[in-house]
Amino acid sequence: MQKGKRCGIWVLWVLVGALGMLAHPVWGQESVRVDDFQKTYKPNQTFGHWNARKFAPVFGNGDVYFFQFVHEGETHHLHLKSGKDNSFSVGVEEDFEVKDWPVLEWEWRVTQLPAGGDVRIKEKDDQAGAMCVIVNPGLTGFSSLCYLWENDGPKDKPLVSTKKDNARYLILRTGAADGTGKWYSERRNILEDFTRVFGRAPDKKAVLGIQIDSDSVAGQAEAFYRNISRKKK
Repeated sequence: MQKGKRCGIWVLWVLVGALGMLAHPVWGQESVRVDDFQKTYKPNQTFGHWNARKFAPVFGNGDVYFFQFVHEGETHHLHLKSGKDNSFSVGVEEDFEVKDWPVLEWEWRVTQLPAGGDVRIKEKDDQAGAMCVIVNPGLTGFSSLCYLWENDGPKDKPLVSTKKDNARYLILRTGAADGTGKWYSERRNILEDFTRVFGRAPDKKAVLGIQIDSDSVAGQAEAFYRNISRKKK
């Protein structure tokens, strides 16, 4: 990821913050499936509250800009691929109170990691997998916590972005320890994780974003996501 890009990633979600609260109250529900769809969409096509944000290249789609919502039988997933000059995210522009929905569950599978990518090194800051919680999205004042699938690195240790203090990370999976090609299930208390990583509880609403990028190391990356749910407990 190029210099300054990571710190500006969630600035482009300003539409969410500017337009106000897109989420609707979900009275009585204990769980909300955010990736619920019943058909296969065309490549690079979004639906509902989902939207895509391209960060690199500035013009055009570059080497490999690809995402697709795929429905297969009784299951469905989100498929993403990036190339040598690509960085983008696909996110849910539907905000929620973290204190009301403190648990996030999802499944993910990485089939290709960007060779040499390392979130701890500014010039190599590329990841195949990143599930992010962006609190108070907008031009200023946002804070993001991203759960990463890295090539290698210390798991579950709070990391601060090499570009901006308000972007923090927790590595959950690595190619070195977990390999590629296998589905893994995650369950995180995002309220507890955010408080631990930032030293304070989130005081604004949040949105979810999924990112992939491989431009800093001029490589390729591929990942899949499914069963993404917010839960009350």
